[in-house]
Amino acid sequence: MKTTAGGRLLLIEDDASLRIVLGTELQRMGYDVTSHARGDGAADLAARCEPDVVLLDLHLPGRPGLEVLRDLAQQDPDLPVVVCTGHGTVALAVQAMQAGAFDFLTKPVALDVLEQTVQRACRHGALQRENERLRRASAHAAAGALAVALPSAATQRLDRQVARVAAAGQAVLITGESGTGKELVARRLHAGSARHQQPFVVVHCGAIPRQLVESELFGHTKGAFTGAEGKRPGLFEAADGGTLFLDEIGELPLEVQPALLRAVQFGEIRPVGSDSVRRVDVRIVAATHRDLRARVQEGAFREDLYYRLAVLELHVPPLRERAEDVAPLAQAFLQREASRAGRRLEFAPAALARLGTHTWPGNVRELENAIVRLGVLADGPVVGAADVDELVFAGGRRAAGGGALPTLDLGELEQLAIRAALQRFDGNKTKAAAALGIALKTLYNKLNAETPKPD
Repeated sequence: MKTTAGGRLLLIEDDASLRIVLGTELQRMGYDVTSHARGDGAADLAARCEPDVVLLDLHLPGRPGLEVLRDLAQQDPDLPVVVCTGHGTVALAVQAMQAGAFDFLTKPVALDVLEQTVQRACRHGALQRENERLRRASAHAAAGALAVALPSAATQRLDRQVARVAAAGQAVLITGESGTGKELVARRLHAGSARHQQPFVVVHCGAIPRQLVESELFGHTKGAFTGAEGKRPGLFEAADGGTLFLDEIGELPLEVQPALLRAVQFGEIRPVGSDSVRRVDVRIVAATHRDLRARVQEGAFREDLYYRLAVLELHVPPLRERAEDVAPLAQAFLQREASRAGRRLEFAPAALARLGTHTWPGNVRELENAIVRLGVLADGPVVGAADVDELVFAGGRRAAGGGALPTLDLGELEQLAIRAALQRFDGNKTKAAAALGIALKTLYNKLNAETPKPD
């Protein structure tokens, strides 16, 4: 009986002949089967073999099946357990489902029914695990990207300030050089606030065409301008109840600033082309690498808006002022790259020392890009000082095969990584995609995007 199913299955059945028959059939269905004959020790075995699904008899020596079921549910609430017993009654089925069973089957069970049930249980378990992974990833990103404790006094002082400011409801202005991680600070502010379950919406004020800034922020009505074919809510409405992050606020056109001031001050917005005012409940977090006070003096930024945005102010220090953070950040970035590539990677002490001698004018973003390059291009599992000199500093900008990397732009670095991976695996796109940690389809899309179209 051929199937596309697969995964690890724990079979807990005391009848030896049935255990052998079921184990054989489940293996034919594509499962890696581990068998156990008793109730005692079943939960410990599940913890060791980490099955995708459990097939459980209720009448077991050593420990009753219902107690085993409760043990498994307490140990891993997302593990699907299919109960299969020869003494099926409605009352017993209800007890099993209340104890956390995914489904209830009565012996003898037809193999096609067993196969369908186990397949559904596996899909359910995979979906639960994926939801948990995404939830954790989302919380992880919102809390600040890398789960790494940074030792510098400057970073620890900023962490304490972020924790205090997050609980407040006032507007926050985050300042700091490009690449220092201002958006990560904004996400941590949102994650630590009472609004953490509501939207976090990012607006890059310098990336929106000048003539569309007001429409993007406040929305527009049908026919408000050429191309406005329908009513569209703005980003303020999208963030209603949550946090609106205005990145590079210093790039906001002067003519839009009065409307933004009213939105910040009174929570009122007016969509372009509309006569009506709408109220929104949004916490504003803004960020800039510019000196907004100087912009005010130059007449390029409204003073009243500046004071509305800078009720609370946080400064993210450049990496050169927190040199103690370079090594732990580099190690965390390298471990992330190792996980993506599915191989072991670590720094030699001399390599970390070499990284610590650089001033990192591009800050954390430059360091991250450098570690991505090392993770892709370094030959062995141990990244040495020579690798750092050749791939980051000395050659500086040399790519594998002699190609030039003129900047630390992440898009260019991505293309370099793709070419290096294809070269390493002799053009095998499947292996290259696996090493890069991306889907094969994604690799093809990126290669097609890189290929210039004929004139």
